[in-house]
Amino acid sequence: MARGRKNRSGRLFVVVILGLAGGGAAYYWNFLPGSWSRNQPDPNGARPPLTSHRPEMADPDGGPHADVPERGLKPDSADRQERFDLQRGRALLAAGRAAMKRNQLVTARSQLTEALACDLPLDELVQLKADLTRLAEETLLSRRILPEDPFVAPHIIQPGETLGKIARRYAVTDDLLARINGILDKDRIRAGQRIKVIRGPFHAVITKGDYRLEVYLNGTFVKQYPVGLGDDGSTPTGRWKVKNKLKNPQYYPPRGGQIILADDPENPLGERWIGLEGIEGEAVGQERYGIHGTIEPESIGKSVSLGCIRLYSADVEELYEMLVEEKSEVTVR
Repeated sequence: MARGRKNRSGRLFVVVILGLAGGGAAYYWNFLPGSWSRNQPDPNGARPPLTSHRPEMADPDGGPHADVPERGLKPDSADRQERFDLQRGRALLAAGRAAMKRNQLVTARSQLTEALACDLPLDELVQLKADLTRLAEETLLSRRILPEDPFVAPHIIQPGETLGKIARRYAVTDDLLARINGILDKDRIRAGQRIKVIRGPFHAVITKGDYRLEVYLNGTFVKQYPVGLGDDGSTPTGRWKVKNKLKNPQYYPPRGGQIILADDPENPLGERWIGLEGIEGEAVGQERYGIHGTIEPESIGKSVSLGCIRLYSADVEELYEMLVEEKSEVTVR
């Protein structure tokens, strides 16, 4: 018995060497009695692992993956995936715009939001964001309430409720609720009054390379603004939370100097300050940065500040209404 096992082991060794010499390590399985081969499938369905990182080596005709290049080059499968993403994005774009024409605004917003995640060319992406901005204005930032919209709801004001209390319940600001409902005096609301509420919070994403700030609600694109950033890369990347907000802020020079009072035309912060606290990435532990207006509109789209994020005056006032202290986050990337 020992000799038989030894002879079989010797034959197996010769077969393996011959198989490797023939250029196909996977083929030695064809010669082993009872083992799987591509011509004689294993009745139990077992398949041995490929013995090459190049799948075409398992088939003399190249197999279904003969076009896969060597490692280190870009696989054709990646090209096919990009083409698929592009086709899918354009299909969603067409479907969303068709839904807009049918006045199915929530459906259109959902389809266009999904298209935003696809790899679309820049010109199509610009138009897509313009469409989403219009949809946000109609479905979110107006008095209109679409019953199928999960991001908004009607609210009947109860005795003793204030607009601030309602805003905190829905993680938005009372300024935003007042604007979209046409309320001129936030202190003059009445029990039984029906208003529209938005289920917040809103978040912001700043892309440094594009000098752009984008606002999102539940992953849905709402609006974008151009920004100015810190000189020499001094705006830290990472994740921040909105720590505090001030109207007509005073300016305390970070490098010392004279304090500039609120409403002073020389105040570089403009009329709004959104203070940030770093919670992830380079931002961790940072508390001196913020988003604010500017008295130098020509600085928007440039890297000239001491590190803070600048917006045009009208833009920062809108953003101020959307971001909520301790709830909203800002990601800088």
